[in-house]
Formats: sequence, structure tokens, C-alpha cells
Amino acid sequence: MAGESPVPIAPKEMNAMALACIPNVDSVIYHEVTSLVSCTFDDLLQRLPAYSWAQVFAAVDRLSRKGTLMLSRTSRFGYVLSVGSDPPVSSLRNTSGAGVV
Repeated sequence: MAGESPVPIAPKEMNAMALACIPNVDSVIYHEVTSLVSCTFDDLLQRLPAYSWAQVFAAVDRLSRKGTLMLSRTSRFGYVLSVGSDPPVSSLRNTSGAGVV
């Protein structure tokens, strides 16, 4: 049929190809916070609709424990994120392969 690939692609392979193009959530969060200088956790969530609350929370937790991001409590339930004192590590590179030598 016209427009179809001569080699069928299994749904599992299509998912793997789609995931290969999605940047690492840690990298995305680091770059968002860097571009904003600081932001609340809720602001960050709104800027990252492709990621779940749990994914963003886990990544922020990981990055803050490494010192890459800094969390400051603003109220009983509010936190502001800013760039930490430790520079980003190689794991923050884009995992899609773009620009990686």
C-alpha cells in the first residue's frame, strides 16, 4: 500500500524509537531552572507537561541530593528551586544522542 513502510515496525520498536528522542528528565529540569534562575516546584511542573509529577519529583530529589539544584522552603508546602553549587555531571547530557561525540 502507498505510504506504508516496506518493513513492518512492531509497536515495541516504535516505543523504543520514540523514547530515544526524549531528553533525560534531569537534563530538562536543570536547563529549565538555569534559564529561569529560580522557580517554584509548581511552576516547574507546569513547564514540563510531558513528565509526570512523580518523574519531576524524583529528578528534583536526585539533583538536589547531588548539589546540582538547591531547594529552599518558602512556606509550609512551597519550595523554590535554584541552581546549586555543584556543576552538572555528564548524566545531564541529552540522552537522545544529538550532539554527543
